[in-house]
Amino acid sequence: MTSRIKKARKQQELDELVFNVLASFRHQGAMQWTDWYETTTARRERGLSTRTFSEVVKRLVASGRVQKDKDDCYRIITTAADFPTIDTDQCWKALLKAGNGNDADIADIALQQLMNREVQDS
Repeated sequence: MTSRIKKARKQQELDELVFNVLASFRHQGAMQWTDWYETTTARRERGLSTRTFSEVVKRLVASGRVQKDKDDCYRIITTAADFPTIDTDQCWKALLKAGNGNDADIADIALQQLMNREVQDS
């Protein structure tokens, strides 16, 4: 039973690593398998065989977390649950604090606070 638990935990850790690598490139669009594999291997200390990587990708696609497009590129499937809720009160307070600035300054301050919050949440 212990070896099953270890194997399941290892699979879960690999799934998360592979998914997180793809997710970190989501703003650049879909990613080719080779680029995804090489980036994942570079982030893992012990490397990763192509067979193991393929098995992880198949699990992620089967689970609906990742999608393969017609060009054989991969992208994550996002839902509202994947994004943190934005505290509008906090944004509003930042805008009020900046009240004497011009619109561009206010927008810059609000954007900076949102970015700071995103960094803190990750």
